[in-house]
Amino acid sequence: MALHWYVRAVLYTTMKQIDTKLKEILADPKKRRSWVMYQLHMQGKSLAQVGKDNGVNTRQSLYETFRKPYPRVEKVIADAVDLTPQQLFPERYDADGLPNRPMGRRKKSIPKRIKKSKNNCNVKKAEAA
Repeated sequence: MALHWYVRAVLYTTMKQIDTKLKEILADPKKRRSWVMYQLHMQGKSLAQVGKDNGVNTRQSLYETFRKPYPRVEKVIADAVDLTPQQLFPERYDADGLPNRPMGRRKKSIPKRIKKSKNNCNVKKAEAA
């Protein structure tokens, strides 16, 4: 019975060390990409094949996801290596698992000269001709 407890303790410690090592790897973007490619290679897949199977038409968007956020493709890649996007790209999500980037389109900037002018029309006099 004591041996069984000891084996469980060793396995728990080993898994904890692996988990710590994996977090270190995923924290570094260069190591993360290599790790993902290695995991896919071990499964006999390529990144392009994973994208094609999941309806991502361009390979470029798959590779660009490692540089800039792309939520849909982040999920596809994370699913391929059995992780969540929050685990695979930890710097892109907050503690609650929500994206830490602004959502939606950027707001159009208004030039200062238009903001200052009170009368925003091209006509100097508002009289009809």
